[in-house]
Amino acid sequence: MKYFFMLLILAACVNCSPKLSPDSTWGGQRWILTEMKGVPVQLSEGRRDAYITFEVADKKFIGNGGCNQINGMYSVDRKSHHLRFNGIGGTKMSCEDIAFENTFLTTLVSVDGYEQTGSELVLKRKKEVLLKLSAK
Repeated sequence: MKYFFMLLILAACVNCSPKLSPDSTWGGQRWILTEMKGVPVQLSEGRRDAYITFEVADKKFIGNGGCNQINGMYSVDRKSHHLRFNGIGGTKMSCEDIAFENTFLTTLVSVDGYEQTGSELVLKRKKEVLLKLSAK
């Protein structure tokens, strides 16, 4: 009888546990920018490729904008598929591709949603695809 009650309590705890956050699989990998506003991004396979790494537990991200190191916060909602980036900052080096980086960061701020299919993360504003990232 004692084991029956323990099993019953365990089953109740499992059923009450919250669903995994959609970003639970985003951490621990680089999400490389592969497309911006419908245009494929040329990749160098080097340290200057634009990418984001999610720090899921703290709802922070770090990465590279193509020139400078970037960081900030994000919020995500599982039910509505809303995703927002805010508090974006970074280093201030001057580079040849600074216009690309500025466009990337401005676009990142305008994201309000996402879709994930396997190792591809699509960032959107309403239904418009803004950025595509691939997990590496």
